This record gives sequence, C-alpha cells and structure tokens, in this order.
Amino acid sequence: MRTDLLCTGISMPTISPSPPLLIVSYYIKQIKKNVWKWRNENGVFSVKKYPSEQQAEKIRFIHDKLQYIEDPFVLPVVESPQLDFIIQPWFQGTHTVNYSNEEDRKAVYSLLTRLHETNEIIDWEDSKVLYAFNLISKWQNRLLKMKEISFFVESFIGVNNTKILLMYGDMALKDMKAFDMKDRTLLHGDVVHHNFLSDGSAYKIIDFDLAVIGPKEMESILWMHRVLSEIDYDIHFLMSEFPMLETIVHQHKEAMMYPNELYREWLYAFALPVERKQKFIEQLVPYTNKALTEWPNLCYNLSKL
Repeated sequence: MRTDLLCTGISMPTISPSPPLLIVSYYIKQIKKNVWKWRNENGVFSVKKYPSEQQAEKIRFIHDKLQYIEDPFVLPVVESPQLDFIIQPWFQGTHTVNYSNEEDRKAVYSLLTRLHETNEIIDWEDSKVLYAFNLISKWQNRLLKMKEISFFVESFIGVNNTKILLMYGDMALKDMKAFDMKDRTLLHGDVVHHNFLSDGSAYKIIDFDLAVIGPKEMESILWMHRVLSEIDYDIHFLMSEFPMLETIVHQHKEAMMYPNELYREWLYAFALPVERKQKFIEQLVPYTNKALTEWPNLCYNLSKL
C-alpha cells in the first residue's frame, strides 16, 4: 500500500465552507493507520479518522474549550461535515520533545500545569464526553495482566528478574495511598514525549484521545514515571528541578514506586505481531535491566523522604 499520493483524486474530508465533494489533493502522506498529512489549496493539515463520531466529538469538545484560553497551547480544529474526522493545521517545523532535555522537561510540565489549571475557568465535570479516571484500579488490572503473561517476560529476562518486577508492583499497591477525587480537572491521559511538539519558540499539546477527568496529582505522577528513566531514576534530581512536585512525591511515595512504564511496555510487546516483536524486545530488555538495577535505590530514596 502506498503512503504517498501526489495530485490524486483521493476522497479526503472536506473543510467547511467547501461543499462535501471529491477533493483533488495535491499531496497525501499516511503517517499512521488512521492519520494523514494532507496538503491542498487551503494549506497543510493533519487528518485523523476516529472509529466513531462520538470519539471524535470528545476531541472536538476539548479543543473548542481550550482554543479560547489566553495563549492557547493546542492546535485549532478545522470544521468539516465528516464528523468522524478531526482536521487540524499542520504544526510546521516541529519536533517531539525529549525528556532527557531540561528545557523540554520544564516546558512540558508548564503546559501540563496550565492544562490542569483550566478547571478554574472550565467545568470539565459537567462534560458528557469525559469519564472519571481511577489510576489505582487501572494499575491493579495492569499488574494482573502482567502476572498472566509472566511466562512470556521470563523467557527474555529470566524467572528471578520477572519475580522481582512483579514484586515491586505488589509492594507498591499494598500500601498505596488513595487519591483525593474531590478536586478533579482535565487530564491529557497520555503524557508520552511525542504528544508534545515544539517549533523552537512554542510548545503544543496534541492527541487528547485518552483524555479523562481526575486529580492533577495522578497525571503528575504518570509524567514523572516517563521522565525518571531519562534522568537515571534520580528522584532527588527531579525534585530539585521541580520543587513544586515535592508534596506530590511525599504524599504518594508508593505510587512513585509502581513500575508502570515497565508493565505497559511488556504488555505492549506481548500484543505485538510476530514480525515486530523481536525488534521491540531487543530494546525493551536492556531498558528493563537498567530499571531493575536502579529500582532498589529509587525505592530506598523514596522511603527516606
């Protein structure tokens, strides 16, 4: 299947106020299974097709709310009669952030803080397209799934290391403090680095597919999990760089000890088709070994806070 189509008569979603006719596209490049880069007479756009109109409506709702705040950090959604598509201007000259870079870390956390503070002006709780998020419940289910595929993990990192990996999850969940669900806000839901773009002067958040409502502390912890592997799991360094996170770390030490990143990646590896599995695991095994080497020190430092 070709992913680059030049000057073709492919039927792409129309952009209002254009009539819903066949558009002659100057250039279409498939980025993912349901995402295209589309250049036409109106400019360059990102086009994403959703499984249902309801899912696309959730994205449209979030962007409609966020694009009117001061100095918006999201890209606008272009009107289109095809309700299962989301069309946005292409953010030109951008790169995804790198969590090993201090400037990018600080910029992303600033964006997340601004996002979480929108509950002061937007009543996300009143939304009919966003559901409440329970992180602990999700982590309990994730650990159960990890135990179900332990045979698979053992075949790559050994029985002992797999037992240790599962033990960290059991220990963390056993004493994990519940989150205060009273003060909830919009959470992005997927703070992986490639959902934050920079053109060198501005940063934007993209891909709100997994957005939910919940306490901001949940997303702060998930973001710290993403960052720790890029800074050698040094919790003291992280708190010195982001002193505003100290209270969250102190209150939720056990949540910081939960090996969420490792569980998610191994579950993803298990689900991959055979032709893609080996290449991914070749990267995942050293990543896991590095984490397991650093985890005792991380847990010790957290326990002493």
